Amino acid sequence: MYCKNLENLVLERHKDNNADELLILGGWIGFNTPRKLSKEGISTKLIYGCIKRADLNKKAHKNYVDLTNESKSISIFYKKNYNHSKIYCWLKNKKVIQILAGSANFSVSGLCNDYQEVLFDIKEEDFDDTYDFLKEALEDSELCTEYNFIPKKEIKDLSQKVLLDPIVSYSPPCARISLRSSKGKFEDSGINVGQKSKTGSHVNINDCYVPIRSALIDQLPDLFPNKGINIKVGSGYGREAKKLTSNAEFLFDDGEVIEISFEQKGPKRENGFLYKAFRSFRPNSKLGEYLRKRMNIENGAPFTELDFQNYGRDNIELTLLAEGQYYADFSV
Repeated sequence: MYCKNLENLVLERHKDNNADELLILGGWIGFNTPRKLSKEGISTKLIYGCIKRADLNKKAHKNYVDLTNESKSISIFYKKNYNHSKIYCWLKNKKVIQILAGSANFSVSGLCNDYQEVLFDIKEEDFDDTYDFLKEALEDSELCTEYNFIPKKEIKDLSQKVLLDPIVSYSPPCARISLRSSKGKFEDSGINVGQKSKTGSHVNINDCYVPIRSALIDQLPDLFPNKGINIKVGSGYGREAKKLTSNAEFLFDDGEVIEISFEQKGPKRENGFLYKAFRSFRPNSKLGEYLRKRMNIENGAPFTELDFQNYGRDNIELTLLAEGQYYADFSV
């Protein structure tokens, strides 16, 4: 059984078993993980099993199409009928040499959260049946570049406001999350937490985090992983479980993909403690650098009220597309 470092396990397994082909059937497929795999060079067919239930928009669909067109090694397929399986099959000279299966989707949220998902080795005696199952799934799929994409119609309700973070839609879950502190200001915390490096704090000057207010989680829990509950708090796994890990991916309106960690200990609810913030993961400074680039601000400079007035917005409209996958609109 494998329950940690699953991303490295999947991305690098071909180096150990000398496979020349990989066939993946995943319930949910991430944005960044397929791009990482494409750099490995192994010929891969990737089947998005739950595409019929994903709230993908045009930018998300374009992300998969562009990768399929640009990559010499990976092709992404959309399954015509719903399938929530997670199976990873390596082949050598068209012969199956190893199969892993379990609960881990081919995404950041599926492969980068230690002890939350598992994969198991399939016995060699079951290779034929499992491979037949995968081939049938592939036959029931369509290459994403040939798919007639029709985005789902959003059901919006602009009347709901939660302090600084107005709810845009309940289906799919969407809200405009303010980059300000709960006091409505840009302080030396939150998106300006990196400024503490000037006074000796051990942070990168571009580090930032975006506060998540509990009122928003209470009214729109479906927008957040685990319905807003930080399951790492009090998990019992000690220091290993408390390491920050990415549990989501943000696809921004300009096509940039950033791995995100929902984290920190917020107010307590019946099921546990709420998340209190999100930030980029590996490195923590990536989100701050990205926002500064979009706003034409020098790296290391603090975010100010005037900066956001000149740019034209002070929030990120966040929409849940699929499990662990978000569309982040920072356009003006």
